[in-house]
Amino acid sequence: MVNILLNTLCGVHHSIIPFPRQIQKPQKTPIFSVGCRNSETYNYRYILCLFLLLLLFGQPSFAEMTIAEKSLPADAIVEELFQGGSGLPVGKVQAVRGEVIVFHREPTVGYQAKTGLPLYHGDTISTRNNGRILCRLIDGTIFSLVPETTLTILQCNHNSARKSSVSFLSLKHGDGRFQVKATAEVLFHEFKIQTPTAYAQAQEADFIIKASQDTTEIITFEKSRLEVTNLAEPEVIFFMSDFQRAVVEDKMGPQMVEIVTHDEAEAMMAETRLLPQSKLFASSAEKYREEDTAAKAKESGGNAEKY
Repeated sequence: MVNILLNTLCGVHHSIIPFPRQIQKPQKTPIFSVGCRNSETYNYRYILCLFLLLLLFGQPSFAEMTIAEKSLPADAIVEELFQGGSGLPVGKVQAVRGEVIVFHREPTVGYQAKTGLPLYHGDTISTRNNGRILCRLIDGTIFSLVPETTLTILQCNHNSARKSSVSFLSLKHGDGRFQVKATAEVLFHEFKIQTPTAYAQAQEADFIIKASQDTTEIITFEKSRLEVTNLAEPEVIFFMSDFQRAVVEDKMGPQMVEIVTHDEAEAMMAETRLLPQSKLFASSAEKYREEDTAAKAKESGGNAEKY
């Protein structure tokens, strides 16, 4: 395949090489002159073709890489001055303890998480070995992450006109607690989260997810209803309600759901205790955007429109 492309791009095709109709005296032909005018031209073309092939097939683009393939390097640059992500903010940091890094779409540059900072589409939150964080999204979802956890905000849309909201998160590894409850002005709300082995969605729930590369443990608390899918067997769906536990492994087979006692639930809640909510946090989606617009207008010295 590569040879065919090289020959095509370089113009190597013996059937189209012009030769004189009558050859009076036989002449010696240099080896590299076959298929090209001369050896120097051929070498230049060959190097150019190799360069083009490397550009075309050498590295996949960012959009082609899956979440699992995008690793967060331990030696990533952490900037002191926070820079906003692309688009409108979709959430805010409510409280932080220890070291927590927020990456935008570029996984090699991160920012130290601080209370009150906005979150954006595509942001990845990475807690270090002593880090904990509490965040809230514009749809009203609250989540907290324990140390050694990595989570990405894939989608978070709030449509005030249609009174609907949709959120989609990816928990690559680690533990987190999620409180999903739509705000009063939202009529339709859908929350989705994916781990390496499971996919879950809910409209209202309070639950913990513990994710690793080959196992996902889900524990639900009061007023919860989850629809869960094992990614190894995506055509099979099972449901979880109040005070239940399920372990989703990277294999096919019957799915077991067991009861969690109140004492066990209390102990699990303590492990991922939600930090006290910050007073700096905006209470609605519109308030989020008003504050972000005002901040940007203040920086630029202009007047910003309300959105």
